[in-house]
Amino acid sequence: MPSPMTATMAGAAVTNAKTEMAKPQVAAPAAPRPLRRDAERNRQLIIDTAKTVFAARGLDASLDEVAHEAGLGVGTVYRRFPNRDALIDALFDDMLASITRIVAESMALPRAWDGLVHFMTAMLESQGRDKALRDLMLSRQKYLDQCELDREEVVRETVQPALYDIIGRAKAEGDLRPDVVPADVGVLLISAVGVVDFTAPADPEVWRRHLAVLLDGLRARAAGDTTVLAPAPLDDEQLDLCMSGWKYGTRETPRRRS
Repeated sequence: MPSPMTATMAGAAVTNAKTEMAKPQVAAPAAPRPLRRDAERNRQLIIDTAKTVFAARGLDASLDEVAHEAGLGVGTVYRRFPNRDALIDALFDDMLASITRIVAESMALPRAWDGLVHFMTAMLESQGRDKALRDLMLSRQKYLDQCELDREEVVRETVQPALYDIIGRAKAEGDLRPDVVPADVGVLLISAVGVVDFTAPADPEVWRRHLAVLLDGLRARAAGDTTVLAPAPLDDEQLDLCMSGWKYGTRETPRRRS
C-alpha cells in the first residue's frame, strides 16, 4: 500500500496534470514580420536621402525636408521614423564609421606626429563635407542625449584612447611640444571645427590655412623657444561642462553637475 506521502504526491501530480490540460494553450509570440520589399526600399531611400540632407543642412533639418528630397509623402517617412531623433539614431553608425576609419588610419602611421596631423586634417575634411558631423562634434550634448544609447560615450571610447596614445608617442619622439596634453588638442580641434563652420560660406577650404598655424603652435622647438602655457589645461569634467549647452560660439545655461 502506498504511503500517505506517496499518495499525496500522486494526487498532486494528477491534479496538476488536469490543471495543465484545462489551461488554454497560448501561442508563442510571432516573429516580427519582415518589411515588405517596397517598405524596405522606402526605408533605405529615407536613410540615403537623410545622409545628403543632414550633410548639407545639419542635424536640425526636419523630416519634412527629408520627405520632400526623397519624393515621398511625409506620412511615409513618419511611419518608418516617428521623429527626427530616430532617424539620427539610424544614421549614427555611419557617422561613427567615418570617425573610426580616421582613427585607424592615424594610428597606422609610423610617426606619431604624422598620425596627429592626419587625424586633425581628416576630421576637419570630413566635417567640412558633412555638416551633420560638425553638428555632432560641436553640439554633441544636444543631439547625442536624444538617442536611445549613450552615443557620446561610444564616440569618446573610439577617439580618446587613440588620441592619448598618439600624443604620448609624439611627445616621446620629440615632435610635439612636451607641455601639451590631450585636453589641449581636443579644445583646439573643436575650435578648428568652428573655423570650418564659420568660413564655409565664403571658402570651404580656407580652414587649412588656420590649421597650419595651429599645427605650428603644437610643434616642439628648442628649449626656451616656446611660450609658457598658462593657466593649467582643462580636465575631462571641465571639458564636459564646456560642451554642455554650447553651439557654434553661443551658449545656453550649462547643466550643473551634482
